[in-house]
Amino acid sequence: MAEAQAAPRAAGAVGSVALRILAVAYACEPDRGSEPGAGWSWARILARVGETWVITRANNRAAIDAALPELPERDRLHFVYVDLPPSARRWKRGRRGIHLYYLLWQLAALRAGRRLQRELGFDLVWHLTLANVWFGSVAPLVGPPTVYGPVGGGARVPWRLLPTLGVRGVGTEAVRTSVELIGRYANPLARLAWRRSRLILVQNRETLAWLPRRHRARAEILQNVVLDLPPAPRRPRPAGPPTAVYAGELVPLKGVALALRALAQLPEWRLLVAGSGADEARLRRLAGRLGLDGRVSFVGWLPRDRLLRLLRDDADVFVFPSLRDQAPWAVAEARALGLPVVCVDVGGPPLLGGRAVAPAGPDRTTRALAEALRAAAAEQPPPPPPFDLASRHRRAVELLGRGGLLATATRRQEPARGPTT
Repeated sequence: MAEAQAAPRAAGAVGSVALRILAVAYACEPDRGSEPGAGWSWARILARVGETWVITRANNRAAIDAALPELPERDRLHFVYVDLPPSARRWKRGRRGIHLYYLLWQLAALRAGRRLQRELGFDLVWHLTLANVWFGSVAPLVGPPTVYGPVGGGARVPWRLLPTLGVRGVGTEAVRTSVELIGRYANPLARLAWRRSRLILVQNRETLAWLPRRHRARAEILQNVVLDLPPAPRRPRPAGPPTAVYAGELVPLKGVALALRALAQLPEWRLLVAGSGADEARLRRLAGRLGLDGRVSFVGWLPRDRLLRLLRDDADVFVFPSLRDQAPWAVAEARALGLPVVCVDVGGPPLLGGRAVAPAGPDRTTRALAEALRAAAAEQPPPPPPFDLASRHRRAVELLGRGGLLATATRRQEPARGPTT
């Protein structure tokens, strides 16, 4: 296990005594979306609450070291880098083996966290990224009161829409659902996280309902999305045919097949699909069978700046018919750019400002999506929810105060020193 630390300690200020926070963030990287961006943004939020140490992976260090000096929170934000030895991660390739690797990494992070606790004495431990309600966390074993989340994992594909996934997609969903059920009833780390956390932040209503009833009183809905995009008014509609844009991974559970079927009912529309993945070949075949040649363009994966430009310049509506996303950043980004979003009423997209259609059978859901796309293009969307760092910070402070977690700072005789390698 390799470890290192960032800058030495500087004085924090919550009341007259600094609140010390230890965060566990496997994914944490500036200028990224989704989990890495969430880890970075929430580390900044915690540094505004109290002096914060973040345990993260060593491969995030170069990007963090480059961005940290420019942050206003830099003197209250310290990073400790933990990873497994190279010999213990040769078998990990992309997503293959990610769950086992993440479990082993958590154990290494626990060892580092306990050492830091002995040296510094924290008031809070906060498990941030790759937080999944059924996978669990070792963070409560560090010792201080724990905050778990924001976590997802409770949203599921509506059973009536399973046929839209294709054979392989249905098989994958069956395996995933089985693993989640095992996690709920037989995973000791999940039970530890639910039982020992003073506050559980969940990303959507389904995850809240997924928690055992006795733990829901300590749970609050709060998505992990934090954006650096100021809300923008909707731009004038681009010239040409109405255009819907989808952006994300091309896998069955994203529901792109539903978007293609809806497009078949909108002969004047076109669809731009930005992304890549194992389901692309099936989607291309479906587009051909539906006679959508010339109206659907698969533009591939795009860097974030190019994707944002595509949304600003070419889109009338952002369509995101995912069937189990927890809190997709793409939806929040589209809303922040002034675009209406059409989605299925599952998981996080409706809470992020999406215009949701109720999941029904494939035909009814397809018709509802087509109608929602036509209506969304003709109407001014409501203002998006606040996704900025300051708003998320205020909400976090509110929830911590409500749970009595801001009053846990202890008065210390001497300022602590930075952690040692």
